[in-house]
Amino acid sequence: MKFSLASLMMAGTTILSATNAAGVGSAGSASSSGSVVGNAGGSGSSGSSGSSGLPSIPQSCLEIPQVVGNKPQQLLQYFHKEVCQQNCKATINQHNNYVHNYVMPQIIKDVNQRLEIPAQEQQLFNQTSTQVVAAVQKSCAQEGSKPLCNDLQGLLDYGLCAFKASQPIMMKHVKEFSGSAKLSEEKCSKIKELDSDQTVWQKTLPAYVDKFAKQCAQGN
Repeated sequence: MKFSLASLMMAGTTILSATNAAGVGSAGSASSSGSVVGNAGGSGSSGSSGSSGLPSIPQSCLEIPQVVGNKPQQLLQYFHKEVCQQNCKATINQHNNYVHNYVMPQIIKDVNQRLEIPAQEQQLFNQTSTQVVAAVQKSCAQEGSKPLCNDLQGLLDYGLCAFKASQPIMMKHVKEFSGSAKLSEEKCSKIKELDSDQTVWQKTLPAYVDKFAKQCAQGN
């Protein structure tokens, strides 16, 4: 069975957001970011049981937040230790360029293969993400010139700018995305399996952090 773009987006909640959120570069922000994943999952769980008008959510999907646990928080703490505590001088823009060029393409390719995303939906996702990246780069270049590490206000300003820049594009494609929103137990089991993969959390994502830390050290 093929898995929809909605599956890709849900599976990517932990992997992709953890990678992007690594740019926070502070232990305090890591703690709050890690809790977001769990809270989001909890809200979905309570919402499905408290409102009979909503479609039922497969049990495997409800179990995903527990499977993820504090892994995103641990990854952020590792980033802070290996990058920010080593006096990295990189800007937010420089980190984003690294993520866009070296991290996201491989992660998206792996997720597409493991969840068997249909080619048409891969194309939609790629097109939308390209538009979002271009819009954020155009609108938020100034905010992105702030230090990546130890500047929480700068990160918050950049995040707000990126949200405002990307929102019109996401709203434009919302109907196309909503067509992929049907979940099944089989789909959710695949997503749960992906999020349970210790290799992703203990080797793949930390390796991206290590590579960025090395580049940052060479640029200092």
